[in-house]
Amino acid sequence: MTTWRYLPPVDGPGAWQMAVDAALVEAVRDGTSGPVLRFYRWTPPCVTLGKFQPAEGNVQVANCARLGIDVARRPTGGRAILHDDEVTFSTILAETHLAGAGAGVMDSYRALGAALVDGLRRLGLNAELVDRKAAARGGDPTSVMAAGNPACFAAKARCDLMVDGKKIIGSAQQRKDGVILQQNSLPLAVDYPRWADVFYRSEWELVAQSGMVDLHTAAGRPVPHDDVVAALCAGFTAALGITLETSTLTPAEIARAKERLGEFVV
Repeated sequence: MTTWRYLPPVDGPGAWQMAVDAALVEAVRDGTSGPVLRFYRWTPPCVTLGKFQPAEGNVQVANCARLGIDVARRPTGGRAILHDDEVTFSTILAETHLAGAGAGVMDSYRALGAALVDGLRRLGLNAELVDRKAAARGGDPTSVMAAGNPACFAAKARCDLMVDGKKIIGSAQQRKDGVILQQNSLPLAVDYPRWADVFYRSEWELVAQSGMVDLHTAAGRPVPHDDVVAALCAGFTAALGITLETSTLTPAEIARAKERLGEFVV
């Protein structure tokens, strides 16, 4: 049975959280760390942009500054996410650590998705991983993707974690040098109208009606942050057949994160 490092939730600004993930990718690549399951919180709230997503025309940076919202860039791709009242977690592991990782991003999405589904079901949610590969060509007519919405939760991806037909977890993945980094955002509650102050073309009314759901709404009750973390940890151990060992960042990992911090500041 493989042992993963478990890094419990820590607070910090967005660019720092992204730099830590990048440093952990290097540690796994270099063999100084085993696989990692890491949880973190955003202090202050933060918008993260996908690695190749420009801020201009997508995120209202001046409004974010006025509202006390950071803007940072992720090492992973995809669209922007407003992180606030949520459970955020990253998995960092070598491809050889994950049975079923396959040769591409979608294979590892599916393998890690099994752990997410297991965790959400422990909270009483009707969770499933929806793979649209078999869907008819031409796109999903219920998606607002065609409108150019810059927000991750506004667009339905090839493979999404859904509850009762609505997207509940936003995930973005990087695979490089044999290492997988998957960053995951699970909103506990969403202030949809604030999207209009943060994103251009937010279409938050449409997204709120049909595109996504937060955990408290899906569960029909408030679920404490720690309970969600515990359920997800149990999902990983059960679905992937691993054990979790509580850990902290090493001095070398902290030093490397500090060196890379500037890469993620917007």
